[in-house]
Amino acid sequence: MLNFLNGAVLVAAAAALLPFLLHLFSKRKVKVVKFSSIVYLKAMQKRQVRAIKIKQILLLIIRTLILLAIVMAFARPATESGFFGSHAAVSAVIVLDNSASMGLSVRDGRLFDIAVRKGTAILAQMEQADEAALIVTSGQSQGGVDLFGNPVVTGSVLEAVEPTDVRSDLTGAINRAIKLISERKNLNREIYIISDFQASSLFDNESLNDFDGSLYFVELPGDEIDNCSIVAVDAGDQLIEVGTEFDFSVTIKCQSEAGIALDGLNGSEERLVSLYLDDERISQQGYYIGSGESKSLNFRLSISSPGYHDGFFRLSDDDLKSDNDYFFSFYLPENFNILLVGDDAVDTRLFRLALAPDEKLRRHWSVKQVSYGRLGSIRLVDYDAVILSNFSSMPAGEAEMVRLSDYVRRGGGLMVNSGRDADSATFNKYLSEMTGVELASEFPTEIRHGGFYRMSDFDLTHQILSVFDNSSAENQFDFKSYARLKSILRADSSSHLLARYSDGSPALVASKFHTGRVIYFGCDISPEISDISMHPFFVPFMVRSCEYLSADFSGDRDNYFAGDAPRRTLRRAFNIRDEFEMIMPDGTSRLLKGGGAGGNDLKLVECGPLNQTGIYSIRNGGTESDRVAVNIDPAEGDLYRIDLDEFKNRFSNGVIISGEANMAGFISEKRYGRELWQYFLVAAIFLLALEMLIARDRVASSPK
Repeated sequence: MLNFLNGAVLVAAAAALLPFLLHLFSKRKVKVVKFSSIVYLKAMQKRQVRAIKIKQILLLIIRTLILLAIVMAFARPATESGFFGSHAAVSAVIVLDNSASMGLSVRDGRLFDIAVRKGTAILAQMEQADEAALIVTSGQSQGGVDLFGNPVVTGSVLEAVEPTDVRSDLTGAINRAIKLISERKNLNREIYIISDFQASSLFDNESLNDFDGSLYFVELPGDEIDNCSIVAVDAGDQLIEVGTEFDFSVTIKCQSEAGIALDGLNGSEERLVSLYLDDERISQQGYYIGSGESKSLNFRLSISSPGYHDGFFRLSDDDLKSDNDYFFSFYLPENFNILLVGDDAVDTRLFRLALAPDEKLRRHWSVKQVSYGRLGSIRLVDYDAVILSNFSSMPAGEAEMVRLSDYVRRGGGLMVNSGRDADSATFNKYLSEMTGVELASEFPTEIRHGGFYRMSDFDLTHQILSVFDNSSAENQFDFKSYARLKSILRADSSSHLLARYSDGSPALVASKFHTGRVIYFGCDISPEISDISMHPFFVPFMVRSCEYLSADFSGDRDNYFAGDAPRRTLRRAFNIRDEFEMIMPDGTSRLLKGGGAGGNDLKLVECGPLNQTGIYSIRNGGTESDRVAVNIDPAEGDLYRIDLDEFKNRFSNGVIISGEANMAGFISEKRYGRELWQYFLVAAIFLLALEMLIARDRVASSPK
């Protein structure tokens, strides 16, 4: 059954009666006069009149068909079945990709702007009785996501949507659209997906649902692109100190099809990557890179003052600018607050003197000493690192160890010094996982000075020991210990062995525990047992160790991508209240609520979704308590597209709308059927030519 897209014109079909009316009213009554001499002519006249009447009837039919063909052409008939002269109401969902990759510049403009124009053209084909909804693949749209409304209202929502820095979840958006439209009652249900169809936007752990309706994939231009992305920035696990140089490594990947010739030939220009620190460009390097290749460049810099610092790496412009910047931030303490826990007066005094032997160092180190029995009354959050001197056991038992573990888990630093009072069972139960070490024996009850263990195999590449890496290094480490705890590295540990005893037992081990750092120092520093505290090595070693434990600089900890909603542990939330202010990269702010953690020692803040790239600052009582760097997910820079023909086959009714297709005509054809007005117009022209030919022959053959 034919469906008419312009049914109102069918009223004009009544004009087809005009030839009949004109034929009826144009007949004249003729008076018959008999004439005796034309008997033989009458037979001939009857034959001629019969032919003329046939031509008249034929002309009448042709003229009627001409009018009907013209009316049918203007009524725009289609081959799909439907309601005569109208169509059933439509429920449509537009899935708009507003991820970072949609900022790509192509020949016709920005990809996102082209997508919005396509969405507007779709809505323009809808009528007042239809309904439409908008779903975005990244973040939230303003005021209309997941809600059906008048197409005009949905159009205003569409125009208000902006591209985000968030990664696209195309699979999730399609499933949301299918679920939403499946609940609608209209007979015509349509989903339009407008995207660059990145392969990375289809998450492998999500399955696609099928849909009982029309599913359209709207193609966008795919010019040959020129794009390089910063996919990683790494400072390693270096010890960052004021005035000391350290290295940054930046990894760049070329997403261009042609790429840049490695030798710089074929007209390719050298590209630049620049390093900005605290809003000042401090360094830049040139590079050449081939298609699909990755290249790492090293930058060396130093920090002249303590406190918070941030910066970014920036690539020279290409077709996708949003992935050309990669932000970072870190904090260098001005004062180091160390909590020294111990019951032995000699050991704790030696540790205190090592950290603050003179007035100059005392300005930078604040060391508070408490006994193990008083540790439960101390707010761990007030300290950058904790030293457990000659650890034996905690009077408060498991509750105190859980609190200490939570402190390290959330970014605190811990040094565990095992000695003559060590309790192997307690250590292995509470500290083995954090330190990566298991104690295999108790400390000897009798100290014999007839023999000793020597520390050896120092790893001078580690940041704690790197200051000792010089030409006389082999003569620096001559430490004797007359007794030691037999220990082994845990098989499931990724700890870093820094030194061992001459019998192979670990003496110094560095490890990470979630976001915190831990040092196992398996040496009793009492002068009666070891001479290490008397050696010039001891003071710089303790200072470097505590700086390492106090450093809040961790690439893993601050590796956030746009769209993440991190929970931040605030260890420097002075004048703590439950309300915090977050300053966004664009200068706007939002209020955050804080909550206690780890026995209320730490302040947790739920940041909510961070959809912008750049630097975020969290303030408390006018004081900056945290600084966070957020970047675009490197997957957004991978502009490889899926095979759309293969992808649409996942659905029983998927249809591709090519980038060159006329949206209005394509939608009309698919929604109402294939339009036949062209054929009726051709038929009208043919009939008109036939009518002119027959009418001319009739005039020529009429009797005079």
